Amino acid sequence: MTKPTLVTVDELKIMIVMDNTIDVFMAGAEHAQRFDCATLHTAVGLSPLIAEHGFCATIQVKKGEQTQTVLLDTGVSPNGVLHNMRTLGIELGEMQAIALSHGHADHTLGLPGLIDRFGESRAIPLVAHPDAFLERKVIFPDGREMCFSPPLELNQLDPNKIEVRKETGPTTLVDQAVLVTGQIPRQTSFENGFPFHYTKREGVWENDPLILDDQALVVHVEGKGLVIITGCGHAGIINTIRYAQELTGVEKIHAVIGGFHLTGGFFEKIIPDTITEFKKIKPDYLVPGHCTGWYAIQQIAQHLPDAFIPNNVGTLLRFSAE
Repeated sequence: MTKPTLVTVDELKIMIVMDNTIDVFMAGAEHAQRFDCATLHTAVGLSPLIAEHGFCATIQVKKGEQTQTVLLDTGVSPNGVLHNMRTLGIELGEMQAIALSHGHADHTLGLPGLIDRFGESRAIPLVAHPDAFLERKVIFPDGREMCFSPPLELNQLDPNKIEVRKETGPTTLVDQAVLVTGQIPRQTSFENGFPFHYTKREGVWENDPLILDDQALVVHVEGKGLVIITGCGHAGIINTIRYAQELTGVEKIHAVIGGFHLTGGFFEKIIPDTITEFKKIKPDYLVPGHCTGWYAIQQIAQHLPDAFIPNNVGTLLRFSAE
């Protein structure tokens, strides 16, 4: 495999447009600016931000005088991300590309509503693994089933508005400033996937514990190291970090942000191993969200307090070069 070229950037801004939690009074932190709750006053006509079991973030990179933005994921409700974008003052026209971390419903169901609002002056690139377009479900041990499929419209996108790029390998966006990892190799002994997960291929449901369409975004901040943004981290957050290091040749991890998928009884068992590996990797910052889960977040805060930044809808994370 030919390794992609990832250029360094002078500044990276990540806006958490949608996540599982919201706290409009949460204090800011180093590198984390919170949404100004004073603007929620009804006199200005704005609606409050909302949270849901979904994820969406804007990834804005600046190099020299040029600033470009990538949208990662689109939340679980048809209009939740659009609502928060309006409140946060984010314009869809600012997006140069869209990346899907994977095809699960809580990362894709907001996409049709966003596409409807794109103009037809250009077809914005949408990068996703081919498996992201397949039907999905979870079958629990007691027989209950939960649909996790992406919207049907994902296979019927308007080519005048969206240029679909199905990629299994790594690729870059916005002048090689943002790396999409593509399919992530499984290396650790404890990140073994989700055994209750199923995918429909050629009309047949089959067990699919590895969820191979899971991928992450990587940005290299000049003089600071890699910033890794995950949607769910189904590949395993440690596997994801190790693969980002392998692809880029950069060992230093500046920040890891997003879903680490450590929630629920099955995944809580691997929290200690994950914490052990985080301590070895020594990221400057950890910003867990979405499917990381309360217990894992509490453990991260306890064992890596200097690195931990609490996440929240409306949080703006900013990382700058030395």
